Amino acid sequence: MPTRDSRIAWAFLIAGAAATGIYFLLATGSNAQSDLYDAIGLTSGLAIAAGVALNRPNARLPWLLFALGNVLFASADTILNALSNPPVPSPADPVYLAGYPLLAAGLVILLVRAGGHRRVAALGEAWILTCAFALVQWVFLMSKIVHGPGSGLARGVLAAYPAADVVLLAGLAGFFVTAAWKTPSFVLLVGSVGLLLAADEFYGTTTYYSGKWVDALWLLSYVLWATAALHPSMRELSRPRRTRRVRVSPWRMTLLTGALLTAPVVLLIQWARGAPLEVPAVVIASTVITISVALRLTGILRALESARERERVARAEAETMQRLLREQNERLLESDRLKDEFVALISHDLRTPLTSIIGYVELVLDEHDLEPLDEERRGYLEIVSRSSDRLLRLVDDLLFVARLQAGTLALTPAFLDLAEIGAQSVREALPHAERRGIAISFESDGPVPVEADKGRIFQLLDNLITNALKFTPEDGEVEVCARRAGEGGAVLEVSDTGIGLTPDEAARVFDRFFRSSQAVEGQIPGTGLGLFIAKAIVEAHGGTIHAESRTGGGTTFRIDLPARVPAKELVG
Repeated sequence: MPTRDSRIAWAFLIAGAAATGIYFLLATGSNAQSDLYDAIGLTSGLAIAAGVALNRPNARLPWLLFALGNVLFASADTILNALSNPPVPSPADPVYLAGYPLLAAGLVILLVRAGGHRRVAALGEAWILTCAFALVQWVFLMSKIVHGPGSGLARGVLAAYPAADVVLLAGLAGFFVTAAWKTPSFVLLVGSVGLLLAADEFYGTTTYYSGKWVDALWLLSYVLWATAALHPSMRELSRPRRTRRVRVSPWRMTLLTGALLTAPVVLLIQWARGAPLEVPAVVIASTVITISVALRLTGILRALESARERERVARAEAETMQRLLREQNERLLESDRLKDEFVALISHDLRTPLTSIIGYVELVLDEHDLEPLDEERRGYLEIVSRSSDRLLRLVDDLLFVARLQAGTLALTPAFLDLAEIGAQSVREALPHAERRGIAISFESDGPVPVEADKGRIFQLLDNLITNALKFTPEDGEVEVCARRAGEGGAVLEVSDTGIGLTPDEAARVFDRFFRSSQAVEGQIPGTGLGLFIAKAIVEAHGGTIHAESRTGGGTTFRIDLPARVPAKELVG
């Protein structure tokens, strides 16, 4: 679907094609036909300048050179049409010839602005193509003119036209190495130059008269050049672009092969036509082309060797990095193992003195035969007792994680009533809940028999209930439910009306040391190990646990346990 900015270009293309068709409907050689031809040329030149003003490319000079070159062509056509019997050379010839270098210069400037001049290999191929074309031009056009009849000036002017085509092709071939292949303006510009060169070749090899079909090539060249300038993509042609490396493609090998075959094919055509053989020109051109192709192939081979060397170096570096990474992983695993051993050792050594501290504090608080404690001292000792209990709980959690990581945590399964354990866990948590002003309840539809490790199930419920109480504000509720599931399994649910979890936090809440953003912001104490341990206990029993937000606020933790513990005994 054309954009609004491109519609002007396509409208001009349609109008130009229509005008070209009208040209051939007019009487051949008539003044009306000549005037229309001149009008199309001049209009195209002005349209190129209008395209520069409309699209404002960052490089205006090449397009202004294109405009001036086309205007010179159109002006030369006007001069030639005004002469009834133009001499050779005519006043139109220098005007014609002045347009070619302007067009070639514009193509070269676009090439440099787009950065294509840095692609030496591709420019070498353009040079090879230009040399082959120059040989064809010399043998089939220029040689006849140079050695033909007429004055030296006349022969020089006539020979300058095919030479100018060589210059124009050189600019076009160089322009092909830019990275603007897919832009409409590039295609239109290449098409216009191609039509101009084709028209010039037909003009030089056939008998020409005004109104002949070859005029369509020149007219459409005018139209395409202006359409390229009017199209918005013309701005892309002068912008530096990242280009791909030149690859050894079949097209490039065909180009090099064709260039090498140009000299023998030219000799064969001359021999078949019975024409004099242009041996010196063919030898010189063949030598230049052969050396150029040899240099290009040498560059390709060097590029391949360089690519292989880079690949070898890259492979060696990759192998070295893999070895270093493997060694680093081994060191990390060893560091992780030593860390777990250190945590287990320190936790075990901390547990003994903590147990002693807790025991003696309880003795002091409960000993009635000793001197009674005043309220201040009792308060201090109660703080010591609570802090010691909290520290002991942390040490137990660290020991559990260390055993879990080491794979030495064993289960002792037995048949038990999950409803009874749940009710007991709620009764034990009741004093804590009452102190926080939280209502806690237990619900069951009767006995819920399962095979499980009783101590670990108590630990599981204690972690979940403690977590629910910790994150539930005053006047909130915590509900614990145990019920049977299908195929003899069981379901445990612990629900609260606390701060809740986001979907992302619900997916990560069982990760080790994870704490929700609200817990961190609210400075709620915790280590992020409780739910990690809960998940480990559930999975050790062959069950699953997940968390989800409740409607109205809060979180529900659901545990699904099988009727029997799997055959494996170790967690990990």
